[in-house]
Amino acid sequence: MKRINNKGISLVELIIVIGIMAVLVAIIAPQLLKYVEKAKVSSDEQFLDGIYKAVTYASTDPDVVQDPDSMLLLAQLSSAPMTLSAIEAYKPGGTETLLSKEVKDTLGWSDLNHANYIAHIRSWHTSSSDIYIQYKGTANNPLAAWITDTDVTGKKGEAAVSNPAEWEDLDDPACHIICIY
Repeated sequence: MKRINNKGISLVELIIVIGIMAVLVAIIAPQLLKYVEKAKVSSDEQFLDGIYKAVTYASTDPDVVQDPDSMLLLAQLSSAPMTLSAIEAYKPGGTETLLSKEVKDTLGWSDLNHANYIAHIRSWHTSSSDIYIQYKGTANNPLAAWITDTDVTGKKGEAAVSNPAEWEDLDDPACHIICIY
């Protein structure tokens, strides 16, 4: 009878297995990081879509349409983009507009301050990132909403454009913004 002397794996075999695992991790890790960042951009698009819908629904509410202060705010929004926090701060009659109240109610937020909504942005962004809204007033595209200084491409740290006056076309992928309209 032959005796089998099995004492386990050798140190060389262990080093080879660790080397193979290291190569696999080096190949897979960058791809996983790209997918994670693209998922964050997708999350931001959904977040912005919620804001877009809240402002759209609020601007079509019959009570808001009959409110003179809200109509002044919509006129302001059609002439120039405003930040989301400026919508709440806009108080021509000294009180908050119905449009602002409806947007907050739809979103379920207590206020529209910068710190509140910037905390929801998941993709790469700067501290000066902001959410802009502009009312376009057409049937097909009543509103435009976008997040500045963020990474629309899913490539962390990509340069971003922050000044809305520099944009000629919101569809331009070189703008590096997340945009819905």
